[in-house]
Amino acid sequence: MNEFDFGARNAREFRHRAFWALFEERHPVERSRRVRHGPWFWQRGLPELNLVVTMYVAPEQNVVGVFFGRNERLGAVDTKIRLEPFRAAIEDRLKLKAEQGGQDFGVNAIWRVNCFPDDNWAAMADWLVTEAGRFERVVTEVLSAEP
Repeated sequence: MNEFDFGARNAREFRHRAFWALFEERHPVERSRRVRHGPWFWQRGLPELNLVVTMYVAPEQNVVGVFFGRNERLGAVDTKIRLEPFRAAIEDRLKLKAEQGGQDFGVNAIWRVNCFPDDNWAAMADWLVTEAGRFERVVTEVLSAEP
């Protein structure tokens, strides 16, 4: 067992509705910025940049994370390709540690945490909102500096 192996659990055991309700209760402003959500994710819209910041929970992998997602309605398409020329600058400003990266979402931050205990949910929600805010600030700064 490694330090992130919290025991095999099935994602269906995760009470996602209760988690996102707590998320919204702790961060009510996120509701007005939400452009899409599902059982495992919440998207914050950045319509002026045709981007969305996706916050997600992956309970089977014991991970929560943030990345620039896809949302056709908002024009957030080909995000990974569009941001690739700016990736180094974005990652440098985010100062992500190697262990925070994961999956092939482009710029991505993860936190390895046992998602199942309700006692972890407040910290998970706060981390997601903090990281989404950092992603938003950094991408806005980097893209506004381009001619």
